Amino acid sequence: MTAKLVGFITPRQIPWVYDDKDKSIAAEYARAIAAYRNSSVTEAIDRINALIRLEPNNPYFLELKGQMLVDFGRVEEALPYYRQATSLLPDAPLIGIALAHALIESNKADDTAVFEEAIESLQRALRDEPRSSRIHRLLATAYGRMGQENRAKIHLAEEAVLQRRFSYATQHAQAVLASEEEGSAIWIQANDIISFIKTMKNG
Repeated sequence: MTAKLVGFITPRQIPWVYDDKDKSIAAEYARAIAAYRNSSVTEAIDRINALIRLEPNNPYFLELKGQMLVDFGRVEEALPYYRQATSLLPDAPLIGIALAHALIESNKADDTAVFEEAIESLQRALRDEPRSSRIHRLLATAYGRMGQENRAKIHLAEEAVLQRRFSYATQHAQAVLASEEEGSAIWIQANDIISFIKTMKNG
């Protein structure tokens, strides 16, 4: 944890926290993060690769490599690392969200199977992070790209509720009510959103 904090927040302090003789995994982890934060692409990748060779089943090393590759514009290359990290830590919502984001960003051909994988990962993350507006935004994006407009609107409305943008949420929920069969699962979700907003406003 110390290595991660130092690497991300104060990368220039690495030499003072870990001297050149320190070859521990914590020190190397901090150096890999610092190289990534300084946009030293080759050094960052080389350092995280060395750590993965030492601990190939460390989900945090795999996650970090995925994050590096996404930020370095190599999104498709990141997917195997995020997938492996998720398989090792299936109940880690932040890794699941990162995987879904990478899947959506990589899917230029609008491959339905890729969106379905992203949605599955996001739904799993949502169970642990029910108040995450980012999850709803990504779900809206995935459903929208699949042509499922009403499901996308439901998640835009959920995101707006969490951000207390009630007028925007009501607009999307009402659009769903107007186009879905009354009593369907999506219709019920939209109706629940409107009822919740009314309760909040009257409270």
